[in-house]
Amino acid sequence: MAKEKAILVDTSKCTACRACQVACKQWNQNPGEKTVNRGSFENPPTLSGFTWMRILFNEHYKDNQMRWLFTKHQCMHCTDAACVEVCPSGATKHEEVKLQDGSTYKRVATNEKTCIGCNYCRVACPFDVPGYKQQKRGVYRCTMCFDRVSNSKVGFEHPACVKACAPGTLTFGDREELLATAELRVAQLKKAGFAGAQLYGQDQLKGLRYLYVLTAPPAEYSLPAKPTVPASVEVWKVLAKPYGAVATVGLVAALVVNRIISARNRGLEEKNKLED
Repeated sequence: MAKEKAILVDTSKCTACRACQVACKQWNQNPGEKTVNRGSFENPPTLSGFTWMRILFNEHYKDNQMRWLFTKHQCMHCTDAACVEVCPSGATKHEEVKLQDGSTYKRVATNEKTCIGCNYCRVACPFDVPGYKQQKRGVYRCTMCFDRVSNSKVGFEHPACVKACAPGTLTFGDREELLATAELRVAQLKKAGFAGAQLYGQDQLKGLRYLYVLTAPPAEYSLPAKPTVPASVEVWKVLAKPYGAVATVGLVAALVVNRIISARNRGLEEKNKLED
């Protein structure tokens, strides 16, 4: 069985320098977005079609003392991905690429050419991830740097965020090896007094391709403790199977209402003040 790649995020080492955030923008040639001060260090305030990852600043209080807990927020590339299941046009799918060392690199991706802009993926995602951009007419997310890692060029063997991480918070490698590394790190942190230290991502949604070493409960990092595929998505799957033959008709109907959906999305973006 081929080894699978993943990214480990050791939050105990993160300094919120946001070099990863800048590297993501630079590699994907995504422009900065105009924002205003909302009383938070987080900037931009949300993921979008031009911002595919960001660092969350979470205030953690214990014994009347506050310390920052930083979360790298982007698509988790779930094995059991609600966005894939709920996508009516089939634009959002699981993809994988074989690397030169024989390992596999998997992700969740949305084809902007077949995306109808319904935003069902955004509603279904337990991590509040996919970013819609009306100007680009599609849903965009972390690509796990498929184009970068798979080209076999020296110096580009790691995703841009991992390459830019100075504190060593991010590690790219074989998932099983990263899990072992994370377990050792959790044990070290517990001995150091972090009783709530734990590994996140090993089993959630049948396995995430972003793994996290946490020093406190997931909720303190703005992560759902037990992320699940919404019940509505499960119902969708059950109802959709008997009617697979009429999927094409459904797609045509979806395209017809796309103008209405696009108008609604423009209103949402104006409300969130994320458009240029």
